[in-house]
Amino acid sequence: MIELANVTKVYRKGRVEVPALRGVDLRIAEGEHVALMGPSGAGKSTLLYLMGLMEEPTTGRVTLFGEDVTNLSDTARSRLRGRTIGFVFQAFNLIPQLVAWQNVALPLRYQGVPRRQQKERALAMLERVGLADRSEHYPAELSGGEEQRVAIARALVIEPRLILADEPTGNLDTRTGRAVLGLLESAVADGPTLLIVTHDQEVAARAGRVVRVVDGQVLDGSPSGPPK
Repeated sequence: MIELANVTKVYRKGRVEVPALRGVDLRIAEGEHVALMGPSGAGKSTLLYLMGLMEEPTTGRVTLFGEDVTNLSDTARSRLRGRTIGFVFQAFNLIPQLVAWQNVALPLRYQGVPRRQQKERALAMLERVGLADRSEHYPAELSGGEEQRVAIARALVIEPRLILADEPTGNLDTRTGRAVLGLLESAVADGPTLLIVTHDQEVAARAGRVVRVVDGQVLDGSPSGPPK
């Protein structure tokens, strides 16, 4: 499903170059549940955003769903991302002026789905994550765990082939975090590939494979379980 070949990513701050990824080679198969682990600043989130078409490599090749996406236009990248990839972030990234079902329906609106269908699908997804009774509540009226479940519903409503989660339990207590992981794992059972950036050994232990990232390089991408 995903292949990175000799990928580098360099950020430029004025005249200073900051390398984030250094010659990464990585393959992710369809249907895998993968945890990306490593210290802060190692390049985990950059790697995730490259696979999610939110960043472009400085050099190297990125293949997604069998298509070379390295040099796609911004419009083509946005279209492919909006149809196939669901994102879940640590900070939830909900729009405060929209109630829960409207936040969930947002990607459908960008796809041009009729408004009635937007609401029907959003409400169905909120019911799936256990928030049918919170559909008319604004983010400020929800707990952190409820906000993250809304974010998961938003990611799943497009029926994605790939789910990318960046520290999805980082702002949650242990019990709520486990519930959120359970929702993501249930989604994977329906077919999508799941990649989770995490510092949490417990989160990694639930993945089928752990990829360790250190200093912008993938040190271990074998399906041998979490690091010991």
